[in-house]
Amino acid sequence: MTTMTTPVDATPADLGDAQPPTADIGWRSWRPQRPAIATTVLISIGVVVLVARRPTALTDPGLYAEDGVIFLLESLRDGPSAVVEPYNGYIHLLPRLIAAAVEWLPLAWTPVLYSIATAVVSACSAALVLSSRFARLVPAYPVRVALFTSLLLVPRLTEVHLALNSVLWWCAVALLLTALCDDPTTTFGRIGEVAMVAVSVMSGLAGVVLAPIAAARWARTRSRPSLVVLGTWWGCALVQLAVYLTQDRQNGSVPIGPPLIRAAIEKTVGALVLGRRSVDEHWAGGVPTLLLVGLGLLALTWAAIVVCGLGWTDWAAIAWTVAASVVAGFLALGPAAAALPDRYTVLPITALVIGLFAARPPWRALAAAQVALIIVVLALRATDFVVPARPSTDWADSVDCLDDVSRECVVELNPDGWTLTLPPGLR
Repeated sequence: MTTMTTPVDATPADLGDAQPPTADIGWRSWRPQRPAIATTVLISIGVVVLVARRPTALTDPGLYAEDGVIFLLESLRDGPSAVVEPYNGYIHLLPRLIAAAVEWLPLAWTPVLYSIATAVVSACSAALVLSSRFARLVPAYPVRVALFTSLLLVPRLTEVHLALNSVLWWCAVALLLTALCDDPTTTFGRIGEVAMVAVSVMSGLAGVVLAPIAAARWARTRSRPSLVVLGTWWGCALVQLAVYLTQDRQNGSVPIGPPLIRAAIEKTVGALVLGRRSVDEHWAGGVPTLLLVGLGLLALTWAAIVVCGLGWTDWAAIAWTVAASVVAGFLALGPAAAALPDRYTVLPITALVIGLFAARPPWRALAAAQVALIIVVLALRATDFVVPARPSTDWADSVDCLDDVSRECVVELNPDGWTLTLPPGLR
């Protein structure tokens, strides 16, 4: 009888997706006795943390751009049919479902409810790392809690934080985590996962951009649940792509090449290790060349940590997410792409953080670099905790007009220059 042996010095890359066994000792072995309750508590704390990053979302509420002129207005005007109406070339299913639900409540509550709903979706998306399904990549529960916290504290959220339109980016984070985790163990979990994937893919173009990573989980597990997820994901992505191809979009010339690479490094790696203020304020026109070289070396170090410390299906999915989401942002923005607004860095930054926490590099030098990078990333989040408040739009004054259904109301929105006009009777 022939037996097969594995070399004792084999690395995760040699073993495909297999990971070296980890001895659970001390704090690493701690697990909550009631995981569901622990997850619910952590999600609740996460919602509070997200709101605390921009408390004016509740104390001085207001609507942001498309939240008013698209989601609120079209929900009031078109009713249930607004849920599947394309905007900007694709369907925004989850934001429109939230808008449709909020429509049944007093209009004066709308900005606050949008912000709370966005915080809940954001925290729930990040909470996928708390599940035992993610233990294959991050076995220690306390480390998964640290990863969950890091995802809630990602930098560069000035534009999108607690805006309903940002829900689509957190749906993208949920899709990435779904591709990386194991299959659910219960029928209810499998049904819920398929529903979540369908809604997430139909809530933005991220499901199309990330479609290749849907195959990563099936390639790793070769299981029926993963195949169902793959079919659901690709089927919904084809619908989104068909909608997109029928819409008129003109972006002009796109600065592909050095501008893309520079902006990608500055706005993702730079935001993590230098902080938002450094890349968006102090060096808004571009970081110094010497510092840019240093950031490039850090990016290469991250790549070495992830490639050496993860199986190929995992590092390929993470690398694709970072690269494809940045390129997609450039293609969508056209001539304005070099600035790479923060809405296009939420996904690549979260992918960088996930890869950094999940990797288990086999060499001490890389492991030391990994620990150092994690410490820097966590420490810098203290400087980025508070998300700058948006200018006040005097929502309280607008409420006085909205209460009188016989009046036409012009509501000020953020950013400056945006307004929402509600004709008489449309509320």
